[in-house]
Amino acid sequence: MTAKTSGTVPLTAAVVLCGAFLVSSFPLAAQQPTRVLRGRVLSVRDSTPMPAVWVEILATSLSGRTDTAGRFVFPAAPRETLHLVVRRLGVASDTVLVPADRDSITIYVHSIAIDVAPVVTVGRPDIARERFETEAQTSAITLERAEIAGTPGLFEADVVRVVQLLPGSVAKNDYTIGYNVRGGESDQNLILLDGVPIFNPSHLAGLFSTFDANAVSRTDFLTGGFPAHYPGRLSSVLDISLRTGNPDHTQGQGQVSLLSSKMLVEGPVGGATYLLGVRRTYADALAGVFPYYFTDVIGKTRAPLGRRGSLALTAYWGRDVLDLELVRAREGHEAVNLAFNWGNRLLGATWSQAVGAVGLIQNRASISEFSTTLGLLPDLARFDNSARLLSASTTFVPHPSAVHDVRLGAAVERYQMNYEISSASLETTFFQASYAPTVLSAFVDDQWHAANWLLLRPGVRLDYVTGARFTGVSPRASFKLFLDKATALTGSAGRYYQAIHSIRDQEIPITIYEFWIGANEHIPVAQSDHGVLGVERWFGRDVQVVVEGYRKTFDNLVTPNRAQDLRVEGDEYIPATGSAWGIDLLVRRHVGTIRGWLAYGFTRAARRAAGVTYPPAHDRRHTLNVVLQIPGPLGSDMGVRWGVGSPLPYTGFVGEWYHRLYNAGAGVFSDVREEPIAAKLNGERYPTYTRLDVGFRWAFEKWGVQWQPYLQVANAYNRRNVFVYFFNYADAPPTRTGVSQLPILPTIGLEFAW
Repeated sequence: MTAKTSGTVPLTAAVVLCGAFLVSSFPLAAQQPTRVLRGRVLSVRDSTPMPAVWVEILATSLSGRTDTAGRFVFPAAPRETLHLVVRRLGVASDTVLVPADRDSITIYVHSIAIDVAPVVTVGRPDIARERFETEAQTSAITLERAEIAGTPGLFEADVVRVVQLLPGSVAKNDYTIGYNVRGGESDQNLILLDGVPIFNPSHLAGLFSTFDANAVSRTDFLTGGFPAHYPGRLSSVLDISLRTGNPDHTQGQGQVSLLSSKMLVEGPVGGATYLLGVRRTYADALAGVFPYYFTDVIGKTRAPLGRRGSLALTAYWGRDVLDLELVRAREGHEAVNLAFNWGNRLLGATWSQAVGAVGLIQNRASISEFSTTLGLLPDLARFDNSARLLSASTTFVPHPSAVHDVRLGAAVERYQMNYEISSASLETTFFQASYAPTVLSAFVDDQWHAANWLLLRPGVRLDYVTGARFTGVSPRASFKLFLDKATALTGSAGRYYQAIHSIRDQEIPITIYEFWIGANEHIPVAQSDHGVLGVERWFGRDVQVVVEGYRKTFDNLVTPNRAQDLRVEGDEYIPATGSAWGIDLLVRRHVGTIRGWLAYGFTRAARRAAGVTYPPAHDRRHTLNVVLQIPGPLGSDMGVRWGVGSPLPYTGFVGEWYHRLYNAGAGVFSDVREEPIAAKLNGERYPTYTRLDVGFRWAFEKWGVQWQPYLQVANAYNRRNVFVYFFNYADAPPTRTGVSQLPILPTIGLEFAW
């Protein structure tokens, strides 16, 4: 085991005053021959945080466990040479020397194999259990790489596909990685990659997400009551953290599947670490007649900066391309191609700096951009849409005391959304719009250990949105009341604001990605209020049961105005309100030969717009998902997912009418067109949805390489789940035809690592 130590740095007068205030406000014991000793415990293999590691100072009564980020703190450690002992099941125990003049330390530990009887123990409940014991936070679930990789699905492991199987989450169909949380819209989900928001993380028309599961360290999914430092969304947070790379040696891993091939390498370079992954589909090469492909690149590097500081850079670039020749070029005529492409790119920089014995300052700057083009090219017609976010933030985290763990911060977010529909051949722009809200914000969040039996988390966020001239105050609070060491009552309440919206149509069954607009003098800032009450119970240290009830309200949502007047600015959208309430159940076994979870959700959601009340398209009353990872045949690790969903709403049709266009130049009627006559909005329901996925994964080592071939079958019993209905009133009697979702879909693949 190795250890890195560092000392203090010179302070500015302002920081000295701030430190003096904090020392007087928190019991940091700076007036005694003691010190605040803080540190982190990381894996020597890939620098991932090691939670629930027992840290003890010999010859004292001071001891404790690391939190979910691998951090520990001793507010009153003696100002003398100390011996720290670290130990945990599966970690090599060791002792580290800390000199008297050092106030921080980073400890790297080695994982070790554990010899047991013929019982295989896989998984780690420490993160969930640590959160239960130390945090007043409702509706939070953490996923690790092994759980994501072991969940069967389409072609390859997918972070967002697994999130769709958690309580509170509803996926409308098999064709989209979009999800709706507790009655909210899909655009109300904040998706972060190392703290940087990403607009539309989808590939292959929404079938797959942009995140390489092999590059992910952990995933936190918060379905309600999320704290004040998360910005700008109403319904949920999906916080994805990338690994920092192996600090000791270069290593790599790759995968070949029927969908794509990918490669990821990591290792040290100088005093820094790096991680770089590349993926490309070869659907265009295999199909030949379907010229579509996607490519993405993801990377992260982290390096020490100055004394007790570090700089981390995260980057992503991805692009989906469809280039289909509709009309071949001939003499005197250009070719006409259907061009459809979209993608994201982002770059984020995070500078973390310890400030003496006061705390930690974290500064972040980032750019995130989404763009798409759809057109008949080169010059017939073209639709362009782009969304860009420039953001900067600073967060100050004082050293936690025995009672308070405070976080304070401020941020600025600058959005720019542009739309244009044009024709170069006609030299005409049919439609053009631009939205550019700026959000200025500040927050304070406190994890408060009020008593041995009570945890509180008060917080507040202040947002000001330019253009809309809106100021919003968002108070938030959570509590956890322990009935005993294994049972707690939990609750949270808060207000949330969102300055950007997406354009959606309740009658379209699939959304490839969101079309974003921003608040201005015509488009309001959306608002939601959350209330959550639940109970959490642990059976031993491996089985977790959580039951939560919730109530949410929505105000100032927007929906397209079908009666808009193109001559009137600002009537493109009409306001909408809504509500949702329900119950979520999670039963999760973290370790053992059989592990996984059962997730059940009951939801009642409603929307109101233009005097009409209707259920939104994602109003699935009952959702049940069972995900298991168990020993399989032929020495495999087997994954099983079985899901059931009650019927989703759709708008039925009662008939059609014929609309004839009159050609004044020719003096005749032409272009006969049939128009549907709609019934009540979302007044009908599709049949019940059900699906079974199974997967088998083997592991062996050969030629110094670890090989993992796998076989997966999606929709194993070939259930014909209805995707959409088409109605034909030309038949007598009229007929209804259903289009199914994914059929049975087997796939094979191979992962390898060295």
